[in-house]
Amino acid sequence: SANWVRLQFENQKPRQTLVGCVVPPGNAYSVSPEKALVPEGKVATFSAEAGGAQKVYWILKRDGQDTLVAVDRFQFTFAAGRVIGDQSATLQFKAVYANEVKTQDIPITIHEDIPEPVLTLKAPATWDGRESIQVVPQIDNLDAMLVAGAGELKYTWNVSNIAVTKAIVPGKLVLKRAQNSGQMAVTVTVDNGGQPTTQTATIMVTEPRQDAWVQRTPAQDEKPQDNQFYARDDRNEGILYYNGTLDHDADAVFLKIFAGDELYKEENRELPADKTYAFSAKLRPELVKYKVQFGSIQGSQKTVLHTVTNLVCGDAYIIDGQSNAEATDIGPDDPPFTSDWIRSYGSMAGHPEGARLNLWGNAVYRDRNGAKLQIGYWGMELARYLVENQQIPICIMNGAVGGTRIDQHQRNPEDFEDVATIYGRLLWRIRQANLTHGIRGVLWHQGENDQGADGPTGHFGWETYQPYFVDMAAAWKQDYPNIQHYYIFQIWPKACAMGINGSDNMLREVQRTLLSYFSNMGIMSTLGIKPPGDCHYPIEGYEEIARLICPLVERDNYDVIFPDAITPPNLKSAYYTSDQHDGIAMEFDQPMAWTNALVSEFYLDGEADYVISGSVSGNVITLKLRDASMAQKLTYLDSSSWSVDNLLYGENGIAALTFCDVSISENMPR
Repeated sequence: SANWVRLQFENQKPRQTLVGCVVPPGNAYSVSPEKALVPEGKVATFSAEAGGAQKVYWILKRDGQDTLVAVDRFQFTFAAGRVIGDQSATLQFKAVYANEVKTQDIPITIHEDIPEPVLTLKAPATWDGRESIQVVPQIDNLDAMLVAGAGELKYTWNVSNIAVTKAIVPGKLVLKRAQNSGQMAVTVTVDNGGQPTTQTATIMVTEPRQDAWVQRTPAQDEKPQDNQFYARDDRNEGILYYNGTLDHDADAVFLKIFAGDELYKEENRELPADKTYAFSAKLRPELVKYKVQFGSIQGSQKTVLHTVTNLVCGDAYIIDGQSNAEATDIGPDDPPFTSDWIRSYGSMAGHPEGARLNLWGNAVYRDRNGAKLQIGYWGMELARYLVENQQIPICIMNGAVGGTRIDQHQRNPEDFEDVATIYGRLLWRIRQANLTHGIRGVLWHQGENDQGADGPTGHFGWETYQPYFVDMAAAWKQDYPNIQHYYIFQIWPKACAMGINGSDNMLREVQRTLLSYFSNMGIMSTLGIKPPGDCHYPIEGYEEIARLICPLVERDNYDVIFPDAITPPNLKSAYYTSDQHDGIAMEFDQPMAWTNALVSEFYLDGEADYVISGSVSGNVITLKLRDASMAQKLTYLDSSSWSVDNLLYGENGIAALTFCDVSISENMPR
């Protein structure tokens, strides 16, 4: 009806009066108090009269903004909050009548009454990166804050430039270990409910050239198992332990070790009164299978009590990450290749029952019955390369889980072996395998599920990826103390169709710059892998991953020297070539190749089509711009528009790492 239409029209007006307070009688109009001085952290209540008003509003004008804070209320309580210095605000009361609108402004002064923390940060100027140190905020005005009732402090810590193992305890930060050398910045932000106070201390870190190998303490009843793998140490030998307590009387016990069919070592021990025994034997890391016989001696009679076969000694590595580290999406057929010299332990199963499997054996690409001894396609190919090239057995422990973010790979601080966590399941397997002190390296392929904003913080994955990785690597170094190297992969652009408005570009940039936090990290690009894999790779792609990463592993662990660069080109700096700002030089860490088709892949401050040509001289590529530019950031390759057939390569034929929003300097860095 027309009346209904009119009602709805009136109801849509900004100051509609069809709903609201009951119209008060009379015609009085006032606000009390007419002005106020409110100490910070306190409140003040204002009351109003507006007889005959059909609608009333309270509007707060503060910090240049007008905010509607209450409607249809004749009383309003103002909370001053915390301030730095005295501040002013205006509270406006507005009353709407049938024929007019009345307003009254109430000036409010918020008086600073609670002191903010005044602090200095106490830290050593230098650190060897090994002995624990403490960084302690000295609060100079704690007594004054306590008197004001604001002595409860919140600390937020940040360590930048260098990966560290740290512990945050009440009132201080404990730094336990560094994983690089250089200038490290430690920042603390302290607040007591008001404006936070921030201080930064700079510490020069110098790691030792080499760390002593940490020896594992064997269990009192430790014995070898059939098919077991022993990891070699820094003296090029593995140690087999045979410990326990004999369950019958004897004069002595013996241990025999055979290398192939030949006796390798024999040892007898008199049996003490408590019948305990402890043997240790050094094994050579060779393509040889060891056999162990243990027995007792009574008079002239020797009795073999236990025989263990098919033992090998070599190097152990971890593969971790998500589905492209798992690498089992390889089609319907399981590859037939297996090797007595490639081993694994346990199961990659994610459920508690399957994850606690005690099983040694030859590794497989894929196991369809519980993921037993499974190491994935490129894990097997990498192990095969190492066995063939270095003539040494290899053990791969693969802990990857498809479709996981990096926060899901963190260690549970309350239960390191928590079977509900990815980290805990892998740690349990490696501890049960007695390989904690034998892991030489970790290969990490992950990040697809961190390209978006699906994590627990609600932020984009790239914003938290670096601290998550640093904390995870700190846990690795604690649980696997002899790790020598980390190897990471920069993932495919917008891999698995994830990422929003370039968030995946930033994630790859974080992966690229992780190298600066570690002294022992290698990286490999994936976008040059052919055949390509925009999510998972075909078998040939996984073979290429193994082929590309193997030289880095051989260089670091077997002292192999290669005539040419074996890493992907990595940008070191970008700078304008002249004051005219019509050219940009990009310096890489190795000789580069160039084709002018690449001009479309570079972006200045996020904008395309600025580059019209380029040239290369050794490690430096110079971009010629269409006109002068004041751009401050340079990006190579935007996932929204790129082609696998138009990539930047080094002279070594490896695709360069992508980079995003790298600062452009005015001049060549010195």
